[in-house]
Formats: sequence, structure tokens, C-alpha cells
Amino acid sequence: MMMLGTEGGEEFVVKVQGLPWSCSADEVQRFFSDCKIQNGAQGIRFIYAREGRPSGEAFVELESEDEVKLALKKDRETMGHRYVEVLKSNNVEMDWVLKHNGPNSPDTANDGFVRFRGLPFGCSNEEIVQFFSGILRSLRAVGLKLELTMTHHESLWPCSGQAPTTDLGPAEGITALAEELALRG
Repeated sequence: MMMLGTEGGEEFVVKVQGLPWSCSADEVQRFFSDCKIQNGAQGIRFIYAREGRPSGEAFVELESEDEVKLALKKDRETMGHRYVEVLKSNNVEMDWVLKHNGPNSPDTANDGFVRFRGLPFGCSNEEIVQFFSGILRSLRAVGLKLELTMTHHESLWPCSGQAPTTDLGPAEGITALAEELALRG
């Protein structure tokens, strides 16, 4: 079965994590020198934080499934003093991440969500609530509402939990949460 990308092309995308923040497209091309990157440097799509800083992650569009297999063999190899993770991805994930990250992203600056990364694949809402059970009283005291929405899509692994905040902005909510966690030790 052939998967079609957003522009009708086949999907041959890998996500790269652990890149040095100062990494250039040329350095990524050298790292993947055995692979054919679609459109050269234009096939390397860096991910930026909302402040506009590099996140150390990028998507690399390749020319074929064989090139994806070659790229995946580079997983855990080093670039300078950092090891780099190479993960299979697709156009849906790439488009979503690029749209929702970076300085021009309309929905990350004040969206009222706290995003958790690195949750176990099988993590449930109940497990997250249990993890935060000691601070739920404090969240209510400062006017925060803890709601969990588990987002799992085959292209967005691992699943991520999002806890929307109300009445307080995200910065205040994160500060309150961090203070409570610090008190718990």
C-alpha cells in the first residue's frame, strides 16, 4: 500500500532529534551523506521553539523507502559530541509539527495547554491524574482546571497529554504547578 503525502507524493520522511542547536542544513546533509535527500537542503525542515530558537529537531524528506531504511541505520550515531536519534515519520506528523511550532505559530503562545513529552506509550488519563493527585487541591486553589486529553495518532507517537488551564495564563499555571512540585520534593 502506497501512502500519499499532502501534495500527492509518496511519504519518505524521518524525524531527527538531538541535533546541536547550531546545526546547519549542510551538517545534516553530511550526516546523511549515504542518503538521497529530496530537493537537497530544501528537504531538511528544522523545528523551532516558539521563541524562534532551534529545537534540535528536524524532519528530513528522502527520495524513497530504501533511503528511509538507510537513514534509520544512522539512529544513535553521533554528530559532534551528541548522539542523534532518527525516527520514521510521515508528512502528516511533519506538517502538524511545523504548523504548531515556531515563532509564527498562532496557537502555541497563549493556548492554555501544558504539554507533556515522553509519556509511556500506554499511559492513560487515570495514570496522569494519579501522578498529579497530590497537587490537584492546589490546582483548584489557584483556579486551574485539570483536564486531560490523550492524543494518540499513529503518526504522532508517543501519545501526549495536554492539560488545559483556565483563569490563569499558561505561564502562571506552569509556575503554580512547578512551585507545588518543588514543595513535594
